[in-house]
Amino acid sequence: MGYLYTVVWFLIAGYLLYTAIRRNRTPILFILSGFMVFLGVWELIDTISDVNMKAGTYGWIYRGVALVALIACLVWMVLSRRNR
Repeated sequence: MGYLYTVVWFLIAGYLLYTAIRRNRTPILFILSGFMVFLGVWELIDTISDVNMKAGTYGWIYRGVALVALIACLVWMVLSRRNR
């Protein structure tokens, strides 16, 4: 099942990059695509290796990166609504 999640994260990252390059060049799409690549690599390592990458210290790193991405999206949303 881990390979399916890996493929899904990489497909989403590719779509976000395509959208960011072709349609609109908003920096948040580049940040989100980088985050999706991070999630894809994380799932790939979790699937390939025997180490549980979502528990212990690795789990906290995973959650911390997700929190930073969430905060970046929220800041972008608030700033874009103020500029309207």
